[in-house]
Amino acid sequence: MINKKVQRIKLIVAIIVIVLIAIAIGIRIYFYNKNGEKNMPFQVSEIIIVSTARRYEGEAATPIEDNGSIWNFQVVQNNDMYIEIKNNAKNNEKIRNIKIANIQITQNPGKGAIKVFMPNSVDGARYTYTDEFEVKDSLTYRGSEENSYKDLHINRNGGKLSISFANKDLGNYSSGADTEVTYDGKMLAKMGCKDEDLKFKLAFDLIIELEDGRAYSGRIEADVNCDGLVENGTSQVDIKDFSNVVFKRI
Repeated sequence: MINKKVQRIKLIVAIIVIVLIAIAIGIRIYFYNKNGEKNMPFQVSEIIIVSTARRYEGEAATPIEDNGSIWNFQVVQNNDMYIEIKNNAKNNEKIRNIKIANIQITQNPGKGAIKVFMPNSVDGARYTYTDEFEVKDSLTYRGSEENSYKDLHINRNGGKLSISFANKDLGNYSSGADTEVTYDGKMLAKMGCKDEDLKFKLAFDLIIELEDGRAYSGRIEADVNCDGLVENGTSQVDIKDFSNVVFKRI
């Protein structure tokens, strides 16, 4: 009789221990999913988005009249993003790759449509908005000894990435009065565009892979508001608060 009571007590204690362990694991998983990794070896320190407009490279910027007074060419409204990765490593961790993946336009602009482009792989302008440089889903920067946008390299100890979000469907800049053209966002005013027509929202996964095989992924969202672009020719969004970005091991 006593042995049965002892066995029952042991069973109850074992069940209680198992339940407590399960609760502790569940709590840990909950807070990990909510807060992500702490003490990341690398982190995003700043994102800058510079918005302006330019002539589409696929056609020449020449007047269509001999007197040089009438212009007619396609305009690209570009939003160049620069992502700075800061080194927090204490044990000499190095970057193997950083990938910008699962890119989505979560809110489209009022006019046109956004496409994504990698830096130009040849000398000249940083971006060439032609099909060969379009990014369909992801863009990978390889760890290297130094940063190079055109080679898609980032310093293994931290550095900067760049990617561009461009609106190529706004139409043509046409003028019968201008003898010269300044290629910036002010062209958009003559095309009937306003700042609110151009703003959009985007999101992507930033995946940081280290040389030791560990990898971390976080979802980043940005609101490209284009405030003052049409009036001033350029606008800039500067993001430094990433408290809402949760990085997890993958």
